[in-house]
Formats: sequence, structure tokens, C-alpha cells
Amino acid sequence: MRKNWIGTVVVVGVSMATGMFFSQTWEQVQGHPFGFPTGAPQVVVNQPTELPKWFVDFVSMPPQGGNPEIRVITVVDTEAKKIAVYHLNVTDGGLRWLSTRNIQPDLMFDQHNAREPLPSDVRREMQRLEGINR
Repeated sequence: MRKNWIGTVVVVGVSMATGMFFSQTWEQVQGHPFGFPTGAPQVVVNQPTELPKWFVDFVSMPPQGGNPEIRVITVVDTEAKKIAVYHLNVTDGGLRWLSTRNIQPDLMFDQHNAREPLPSDVRREMQRLEGINR
């Protein structure tokens, strides 16, 4: 009788240790706890990503009448609100600065050379629809 009791305790102990090991492993592999949920559910908040300070774009222009292959490099500084444009001669590595522009005043306009529907038309339509839904 004593042997059965000790055997039962050993089996229960090994089972508990194995269960704890596998639950930890399951949580690490799957990323969520094993078993019944306890407490309040967790909320995951995704922070908005910060815009990069610089954005660089490379575009190859098609060769034109014997001219070497040109790559247009556009650099946008998102903090200073400026754009710089360069031409890179791919054959000899020459780099030529074409222009730089402060775009802050451009960004102050609601529309310039816009096509229909104009932003003002969209805004007016949104206000009209809000009036209908009230």
C-alpha cells in the first residue's frame, strides 16, 4: 500500500513538472499563455512610426540620342521641408546638382493646378452629407 502511495506522488510530481515545462515552452513558441485566461485581457498599442528625416529616390532616365545614361536623385528633407534634385552620369560617375527648393510655402496651399474634384468641392460635399445625416 505504501509503494502505491509513493508511486502516485512521484507520477503526480513528474506530471506537474512536465506540465509547467510544456506550458512555458508553449508560451515562448506561440507567444500567448497556455490554459485558461486569467485577469484582464492584454491590449497591444502600436505606436505611430516616426517619419524618416530624409527620403531619397533614384530614377533612371531612358538614354536619349547618344547622351549617357542619367539617374535622377531626389532628396527630400522632411523636417526642413526641402527638396534637392541631382543628375548622376552613370558612365563616368559625374554628379550634377540641378536644384533645391523650400517646399514649406507650397504646403500651405490647399490646391494649385488641381483637377476635379477639387479639395474645396470634396469639403463642401462632406459638409452637405454631414447635414443630411444629422
